[in-house]
Amino acid sequence: MQSKPSWIRLMGIMLASILLTSETVELTFAKATEGTTAHPFFISVGQNDHNTVTNVLEMSFRIFTDDLEHALEMMGAGRLHLGTEHEEEKADLYIDRYLTQHIGFEINGGRVNGIFLGKEVDIDATWCYVEIVNITALETMTVTNTLLFDAFEDQINLVHVKANDQKKSLVFSKQLVRQTLDF
Repeated sequence: MQSKPSWIRLMGIMLASILLTSETVELTFAKATEGTTAHPFFISVGQNDHNTVTNVLEMSFRIFTDDLEHALEMMGAGRLHLGTEHEEEKADLYIDRYLTQHIGFEINGGRVNGIFLGKEVDIDATWCYVEIVNITALETMTVTNTLLFDAFEDQINLVHVKANDQKKSLVFSKQLVRQTLDF
């Protein structure tokens, strides 16, 4: 039997997954004051869709903005003020570098690089968009995901993948950073 704290944590992860993947639900977590946590759990959600018409793997990552800014500050970027009129001019460059360092893909056994397309800041979350071109067939996909693991001990990263008329999901933690899907 699971202990109560584990059960509560699991429910928090499930709720966050629903909130972070829903287009119609707005995040309403209270903003944190300096030195406090804005939310009781640390989670990101990625959506990867293989577009067979354009041969592109289209990806989006939804990350709590305060968590992303904290990780980027730890990387030396300074305060970026994402989504505000004071946003740092090089914010996209820093986000691109961070994503490149913390997300990796192998498609059909070969290492591939994503292209950072940009971001959108939506209330308390930031959507980051990436694509991998020239993916004519998707048989296997190995994902390495260490987003925010350097910043938060309890970080969980969910990745949902749609390819070949199949939907599959992965859960990443500090203990499990690399996984492979077969289609």
